[in-house]
Amino acid sequence: MNSSFYLFLPGRGDESTELNSVELSWVYESENGELKLAQGLLGDAAVASAQYHITVVLPGEDVLFLKAEIPGKNIQHVRQAVPYALEDSVVDDVDELYFAVSKSNDAQSDNQYNVAVINKRYFESVIQQLENAGIYADAMVADYLLLAEKHTLFSIGKRVFFNGENIKFAASTETVIEAKVNLDDGLAENETIKLIYCGKETDENSTLDKLTKNVNLDKEFCSVQPLLCLIKNSSKENAVNLLQGLYKKKKNWSQATKTWLPVAILFLIWLSVQGGLFIVDYFSLSKQNKILNAEITKIYKSTFPKSRRIINARTQMQSELESLKKRRGQSGRSFTEMLSGSASIFSRTKGLKIKSLRYYDGRINIELHIASLQALDKLKGQLNKEKGYQVEIQNASSGKETVTARIQIIGAEL
Repeated sequence: MNSSFYLFLPGRGDESTELNSVELSWVYESENGELKLAQGLLGDAAVASAQYHITVVLPGEDVLFLKAEIPGKNIQHVRQAVPYALEDSVVDDVDELYFAVSKSNDAQSDNQYNVAVINKRYFESVIQQLENAGIYADAMVADYLLLAEKHTLFSIGKRVFFNGENIKFAASTETVIEAKVNLDDGLAENETIKLIYCGKETDENSTLDKLTKNVNLDKEFCSVQPLLCLIKNSSKENAVNLLQGLYKKKKNWSQATKTWLPVAILFLIWLSVQGGLFIVDYFSLSKQNKILNAEITKIYKSTFPKSRRIINARTQMQSELESLKKRRGQSGRSFTEMLSGSASIFSRTKGLKIKSLRYYDGRINIELHIASLQALDKLKGQLNKEKGYQVEIQNASSGKETVTARIQIIGAEL
């Protein structure tokens, strides 16, 4: 499977903002599996992401996480019902929003779903700009949904992500405090929240302390660049992929054309050459066929001079030969037909081993080993009783334990 490539997009801001005009960051896996961080314009990202499994990461402030309980297991019906089930949980009109749905792995009920909500116009604009640059993403997720562990708080300066049991979000620390968000929502007694702090330990401020004052913390300081730290602590298991239904990854046909065009051209050249050779062979074989038919006709006339009407010399020759065989008393029976009548007798004869068997022109010549001369005479008698067959013992010699003999089975006249 292709290695992972994570492309981080800026915040929504002005909906008219062009991705081409801002510097982007991306994290990718090198050949030895090490995570690398790079920056550049959208075109640079398109070149760098070739042959990778691409995940586009959106700022969590632009993606709202909700939970919904919808009866039924048909995912298409669930997607249609979710907007109206969550209508009271969103500010904007549901027609202006796009709802992505994913089955909740830790749900208490089969009818519980995780839902990611995003402005439809902004979402479609992002997809269009990425595809115009040649980037066809496999997944698009909110940054906070990448956090692998439940109840994980990820801090980058004044911005935090949180992946909790009941709430998941990304926002500035002050905004979260003003909204009076309780991080311990869904937290079991004595359970801790893992705090991943990207920055120097001395940089922790009272704002972050206010946010976490009511919970037990298990602090972890990351010594690498924040985006690298995020991907190292990421998981796609519970992430809601926004690219669903109509927005599912489309094939990059322009890239596919570039890849397969040389192969297609070579195939067409090969097909043209083979077609030319076929035409040459056809005319050559047609010529040879005419010569052979003329030779067959000549042989037929010399062999059967009394024949006056020649329509198909080859068929008429075969017919005449079959007629001659019958007049000479030859059965013309096939090997399979003759052997089928005697096989059952062979199988019932104790001590019989067939050493060789040859068929020619209605005769079966068999070399065999048998227990005694008496057994050989008995075998001959049984074969003679088979309708339409004659049996002749050509020679027989006695050994210490067995008799070696040659017999011939002849088809009787028809």
